[in-house]
Amino acid sequence: MFKERNFLILWLGQLVSIFGGRFSDLVIPWVVLQVTDSPLKAAIVAISTQIAPLLFSLPAGVWIENRSKKKIAMLSEMIRTIMMTLLVVVILFGEFNLLVICSILFVTSLAGLFFRISLNALLPGITGRKRLVDAHNYLEAADAVSTLIGPILAGFLLSAIGAAATLGIDAFTFLLSFASIGLLKLGEKSFSKSKERKIDKKQSLQDGLEGVKLLFSTKIQRFISFNHSVLNFSTHAVTLLVVITAKQELGLSAFQTGILLSGAGIGNLIAIFVMARLKEAHWNKLYGSIMLCSGMGVFLIAISSTMWGAFVGMILFDGALSMAFVVNGAARQTVTTNQFLARISSGGILLSGIVVILANGFAGLISEGFNPILGLLFCAGLLLINSGISFAQLHLKRSISSLGFEE
Repeated sequence: MFKERNFLILWLGQLVSIFGGRFSDLVIPWVVLQVTDSPLKAAIVAISTQIAPLLFSLPAGVWIENRSKKKIAMLSEMIRTIMMTLLVVVILFGEFNLLVICSILFVTSLAGLFFRISLNALLPGITGRKRLVDAHNYLEAADAVSTLIGPILAGFLLSAIGAAATLGIDAFTFLLSFASIGLLKLGEKSFSKSKERKIDKKQSLQDGLEGVKLLFSTKIQRFISFNHSVLNFSTHAVTLLVVITAKQELGLSAFQTGILLSGAGIGNLIAIFVMARLKEAHWNKLYGSIMLCSGMGVFLIAISSTMWGAFVGMILFDGALSMAFVVNGAARQTVTTNQFLARISSGGILLSGIVVILANGFAGLISEGFNPILGLLFCAGLLLINSGISFAQLHLKRSISSLGFEE
């Protein structure tokens, strides 16, 4: 797929953008924990990034359907560049202010919402539906490389040059992503302004709610939505719990925590090669197996008393989880017609927003009131339950590529 110009440019843009995002994943909660010593406040900052998807995902999906996805994606990346630069300025010159930081992250996540919906709607046209599993796997490869190198480098830079300069690199990666989208050559249909203005608010809301209904419209869509919820909850809850555990339970430095988080990147890289060989496997067996592996990884993190034991757990947890995201994301786009791709994407983002707010709130509250280890054990149990449910889906004894459309 790298021989195709559009996909290569898109992949490179996402590689640098995700790389920068790995800096924020470590630096922002680390700074909050260092200043406040409160897991709950770290969770509040994380939650601020999910309020925009919760409020605007439905109308955003409908609004994007009738406009140029490329232009919206470019504008979104420029806004994220500006807002992340503003966060750098605030940290560099101002005192810590929870409200200001949450406000900046809210606007950044709103722009990110529009970018994600636009990108999801563009992807099938860039790659073709028959290669969506491959496309998602390649994008997971970008995530894997970023997750392997990003946290280690972020931990080193956080100690060496400070939080503001490290986040400045993140801002620059959004600018590079903006440039990559601008270089794409796409055959989007023309969108007239007169057509854009005909969509009223009532119709937009109805169409947005239709996107939510599509998430649960068939047995397969309901199964995908359940998996979608478990994956997003586990990813965000475990990531925050690991950072809190590293700092407060294991007593690790920022650099050591970066090494710990980079274990996820090693797992992702392994998963890329494994997934390429298993893409035609029966859906229920494949998904059940990787959920089992991911759950065991979280359990290992929870019971480990050293960084390296938790490091192995991160490899298992995030490697398997990246495969699960590939399978679930490709399945969603495979069983959804072109007409509703943006709409169902916005519905999925709304669902993600709700779940991620719950995940971050759960991680903060259980760490503040009890212990982050207890939260990790809960997440391990959730993944293992999902594994059993997946194995039981006997009607999914076929590959994802053979599903076709569900009308």
